[in-house]
Amino acid sequence: MLDKIDFGLGAAQQERRQLRNYFYRSGSFALACSDKTYIILGAKGAGKSAIFQMFSELESEIPIFAPPNLWISDEPKLRDHWATLQPLGISSQVILWRFYIASLIANLCLEQPNFPSELRSAFERFLVRWGLVNEVPTAWQSMRSIKITVGLGDHIKTEIPPKKALAATEIDYVIYSADQWFEESGADLWICLDSLDEVSINGHDHDNVEDLLSNLMRAVAELLRLKRIRFKLFFRSDVYHSLTYVNKDHFSALKLDLEWSREDLAILLAHRIRPLHPSHDNLLTFPTSLEWINEIFDWKKGKIPNSFDQLYELLKDGNGNVLPRDLINFCIAAQRTQQNFNNQDINTPTNGKLVSWQAIHEAVERTAASKLNDFLQVFQNYKDTYDQLKGSASRCFSRSELSKALGREDSLDANIVIADLVRVGAIAIKDRRAVNLSDSFEIPFLYSLALEIGEGDE
Repeated sequence: MLDKIDFGLGAAQQERRQLRNYFYRSGSFALACSDKTYIILGAKGAGKSAIFQMFSELESEIPIFAPPNLWISDEPKLRDHWATLQPLGISSQVILWRFYIASLIANLCLEQPNFPSELRSAFERFLVRWGLVNEVPTAWQSMRSIKITVGLGDHIKTEIPPKKALAATEIDYVIYSADQWFEESGADLWICLDSLDEVSINGHDHDNVEDLLSNLMRAVAELLRLKRIRFKLFFRSDVYHSLTYVNKDHFSALKLDLEWSREDLAILLAHRIRPLHPSHDNLLTFPTSLEWINEIFDWKKGKIPNSFDQLYELLKDGNGNVLPRDLINFCIAAQRTQQNFNNQDINTPTNGKLVSWQAIHEAVERTAASKLNDFLQVFQNYKDTYDQLKGSASRCFSRSELSKALGREDSLDANIVIADLVRVGAIAIKDRRAVNLSDSFEIPFLYSLALEIGEGDE
């Protein structure tokens, strides 16, 4: 029966085929689909990409995407756009983002059968003049599957190379004229962008992602003045909070921070356990979900974790959040470990359960290692800093003890590092004071376990 469960792969990008089968429409998903939400924030593994992908799967069920409204989803690739602007002496990244957005809008509008002929000709000409369509398809053109029509063919013959110098005003013309057409049609356009923390123009080694995304928000702030163009932008929380742009506080009411309660995570997990209960056609509730989970895992009194509730507590990061990815990684590790035990005919679960407490224990350790590895992949600059913590006798520290453990002798340097680690949930504040006032810190359980810190390892 254990083999019937498909817990997934732990990352939405890898679960494109199966995601719809066990996607849980939580309250956060409903808020992400609201016309009042423009920015969706979450840590790596919080479910941003899952929601982004399900926009396509559930398009017909999301009111803001219903006709006459239009929407487009993309993961920005800016190198071709940047390469086009550079020879023109345009170095503004705000213009780069407007150019990118204009190219998305032009392509989408040209797909609409009722798009006015005069605008169609102008938008086709824009794509040709700015090198987004060629007789030999560009990378952008291939990705967007633009078909070269007779009209485009005529423009290619007459506009390449451009007879008149390219001007940034052509970019604005596409955006503003499209907005006017949307207004006349009574339609909103939603532009949904994901994987923003991976955006680049020359390669990560040369890009300042924070500057690039700050300029995205400057461009978006200007375009929000239009009547019909709307955005849904998926940011990693720590990346968004590091951005600097004027009027950032104006977006406060438009943000959604993805958070997962114990109840939500239990239901999310139950959707993946459902194959064991084929006769259950009703909406999944928390009591039912918890019952199903407890039928699988052989929690033991005196062992850690001894219940789903305790597992939830152990998976919390320094900000008190539990990520779906960590829970799913735990389940995958527990399942594989138990399957291996079953082949060896050892560590058999008791009381009709499917996963033994030994497999649970090993899965927690593997989840801890995966959590630390994920953290160090995202925050590579902290690898040496975190290495300093290995083998500490306790996971609780005063400020001076933590500074010493992190290898930071300068107090100012230590305070900056501590504040950064608290912000991303890699260190918790125990005394509930502001980070600059606190003198009581704790390494979250999973990190301490992976780092072999005394209490965590125990």
